[in-house]
Amino acid sequence: MKNLALLFARRYLRSARSLSVINTTATVSSVAIGVAVAAMVILMSVYNGFDGLLQQITNTTEPDLVVAPARGKSFEAESLNMEGIVAVEGVVAASPYVEESVMAEYRGRQMVATLRGVGGNYTDVVPLSSPEVMWYGEWKLTHGDFRRAVVGRDIDNIFGDGYSAKNPSAHDMLTLHALRRENISPLVPMAAIKSKRVRHAGTLGEGTTSLGSHIFTSLDWAQELLSLEGRLSGVVVDAEEGAKLSRVKRNLQAAVGDDFSVKSRYELNEAVYKATKAEKWAIFFILLLVTIIAAATIVGSLVMLVGEKQNDIATLYSMGARRSFVARVFTLAGLFIGGRGVVGGVLGGVVVCLVQICFGVVKMPGSTFLVENYPVEIAAGDIIGIVVAVMAVTWLLTNFTISRMVPRVSKPNEARI
Repeated sequence: MKNLALLFARRYLRSARSLSVINTTATVSSVAIGVAVAAMVILMSVYNGFDGLLQQITNTTEPDLVVAPARGKSFEAESLNMEGIVAVEGVVAASPYVEESVMAEYRGRQMVATLRGVGGNYTDVVPLSSPEVMWYGEWKLTHGDFRRAVVGRDIDNIFGDGYSAKNPSAHDMLTLHALRRENISPLVPMAAIKSKRVRHAGTLGEGTTSLGSHIFTSLDWAQELLSLEGRLSGVVVDAEEGAKLSRVKRNLQAAVGDDFSVKSRYELNEAVYKATKAEKWAIFFILLLVTIIAAATIVGSLVMLVGEKQNDIATLYSMGARRSFVARVFTLAGLFIGGRGVVGGVLGGVVVCLVQICFGVVKMPGSTFLVENYPVEIAAGDIIGIVVAVMAVTWLLTNFTISRMVPRVSKPNEARI
């Protein structure tokens, strides 16, 4: 009976008698659903592309794991066993750092910055020293007894010397001001500020936007300026490639104890990741609402189809068909209409995404963004979710319509087969 109902549904939509208004309406309904589905595939793929771009950026600028004090902003360096951290299974390297806000000044131009003093092996954990990451200059924080600084793009803007652009050796020294942590007499308020000068070594590239207001210097130099001698803000940790990060995090937490917290790269940027995911699913449900409106056009097609096939329905009843069989025929017809739109929309959306991936037809506005073309990444899970959601909506609308349109048997005792 199921195959018979399928046969009837296909014949009703393809028969010459229905080739005029009903088929035209059904085609319009399929096209409307297809356009909405294609839009869902394209926009979801674009959001996947931006999510992948965000992960790529954080993979460059953030470590796999960070060990930080559970309370307060800094801790005694001796209270944490660095050798014990490196000995944890799955840990490749670890590097201490100290971080605090400072005021950066250059030729009268000032801006608030984040000073991060890092250990000598910091770039073994966070790959900031590679030529692909550096905009210009080099990652060299020490030069004999002298200390130098690598800055983010926002900080680099204060080196607006014209002739000396992208030339660290031509820049004057950068002055950093920080608050002293010792007891200071209120009679001499300026004594509360400690200042040091440092030479500019290089600037990070556009792919490190989250570090735009950072200044990187050697650990000992930063500790002295910030009055944090012998103290640290945290330890960055590089996990072994292919290792399960949750397991490494759990083992590391057990090694450092309850006085310290261990956070992953995702947890360090949790708000950004959650915002991206929330926007993606908000767009999905908005477009699903549009798809529901498009699928509602199927109702008109089914109403006309049921009206035209009244004689056929009466014949089926007289032959002993149950009302459930007749309803199944028209329900399948509605699913055919919606299914055509879904298949066409998915294929159209995937083709558009592949064209963008291969040829970069749509460019990003402006000239300073991280990528030239809109990033696109097709996810099979998203496509399956779209197909299931749209077909479920189509089934609900079709079933609701047919349950009220198909006439009941006029002589119930005749329909028992």
